[in-house]
Amino acid sequence: MKFNFKAFFHKHHKLILIVAVILIVLIAAIAVIYASKHRAVAPSDGQQKTETPASTPPPEEAKKEIAKNPPKHKASGNMSGSAKTNPDGSQTVSVFEGSSNPGDLGKAQTAGPSGSIAGIDYIDETGGHPGLGDELKNYLSSALLHAGEVSSLYAVILENAGDTGWAGLYSASYDQQPNGDITSAWGYITLNSYYYEGNPYFTDYMKLILSHEYGHHYTLYYKWVVWDLGVGVRFPDSYYDVRPLSKATTAPDYSLGWSNCDCEIIAEDYSYLYSGYGYHAMAGTYGYPSAGTRTWLINEPNGPGAPPAGDNPPAVSVSEPANGATLSGSVNFAATASDDNGVSKVEFYIDSTSVVEDTSVPYSTTLNTTSYGNGGHTLKAKAFDTAGQSAESSISVTISNTGGDSENPSVNIVKPEGNPYSWTSGDLYIKVTALDNVAVQKIELYINDYLVATENDGLMERIWSWNNVGPGTYIMRAKAFDTSNNTSETSITINKS
Repeated sequence: MKFNFKAFFHKHHKLILIVAVILIVLIAAIAVIYASKHRAVAPSDGQQKTETPASTPPPEEAKKEIAKNPPKHKASGNMSGSAKTNPDGSQTVSVFEGSSNPGDLGKAQTAGPSGSIAGIDYIDETGGHPGLGDELKNYLSSALLHAGEVSSLYAVILENAGDTGWAGLYSASYDQQPNGDITSAWGYITLNSYYYEGNPYFTDYMKLILSHEYGHHYTLYYKWVVWDLGVGVRFPDSYYDVRPLSKATTAPDYSLGWSNCDCEIIAEDYSYLYSGYGYHAMAGTYGYPSAGTRTWLINEPNGPGAPPAGDNPPAVSVSEPANGATLSGSVNFAATASDDNGVSKVEFYIDSTSVVEDTSVPYSTTLNTTSYGNGGHTLKAKAFDTAGQSAESSISVTISNTGGDSENPSVNIVKPEGNPYSWTSGDLYIKVTALDNVAVQKIELYINDYLVATENDGLMERIWSWNNVGPGTYIMRAKAFDTSNNTSETSITINKS
């Protein structure tokens, strides 16, 4: 029997229309519910942000890829900028990493204050990554340290800038009054997609690069408007103390190279501590930031200030052993410490090596002197109060253990060859070997007296990236320890062009 659709529709058309209307209403309701679950919400503090789940760690395969092929950082360049004097005597200072792009500057100025993370203008000049902006904002909201400086980041601009040598730039401007007071600051970030187009970890690279550039925005904003320290002026001494960094090997500009510029180091510190990718471009030269650096960054918006009235540094003294004592075997290493508001901990050291930290009275530990070489040593106790202030006390002792291993190990820098060595191009392969009549405990590698690597073996191999160090003269020193803590060392001079 043949079905007559026309006759069926004519007979039941009212029923069919009712069913169609119901389906349309259901579909619209589902769409409204879905949209309400994914729209921007206003938190209780009044700042708008995109609702996101808790930050999740980056995938391990992305972290491994980034470790093998880190983001591009131009090894040389400059911090360019200009200052314009206004009719009222104030100055408007513009700052750029490298050369400025008037088009990007104009777009960022047009965007204006964001007011929130959700309000930051995302400008995709490549036309190929329209959804990246939301991912970067969610990442900034859930992973990166941020506070009131967010509203002064006007824009994040994605462009294919070509083979420039850089993957990200930060540009900014601030107004400084005649009395030196900096009253406002704003900035924008430019990301270069050129090196990562088609890369399966494109988004991860963009997140990591954003974290470094936002490190600039975060630290420079507070350096300017809270500390009133302009371009070309060092960060507060408190940063150098907690890091620690030498002002002799760093600069507030690129005169010593990108990797020795203090604002680049602190941006990498920020990125390493908050990005989740475990990468620090200057770790080979300056090591990794400590928990104290994290605390410094968190407190930076509070600006300079002395401890509260009546809060004095702690008092500490090494109580055992006696100064000048000759030690053997296991001995008690103790200290007394006090503070008007409480001692948080006491750290114990032999020479520059940390032994242990103790957080409760009596502050003491057992020191096995057979783990250290015979001869003179310094024992030090360092006390910290609850405000983070510290004081230290030290004594000199002599270790004398009879018998055992007294022969020093041998150590040799195999690569690079030649002393002095002329480093003219490419990454530098470093190979150090050590031998001992009993056993080698470890090898330590120093660059200009900074410990940059430790290998618990008789062989150390490392790569020193050409892009991570500026031109100059560097002293590379290798120090070997045997299992009786006998030591020896050797060094070479490296001249990088």
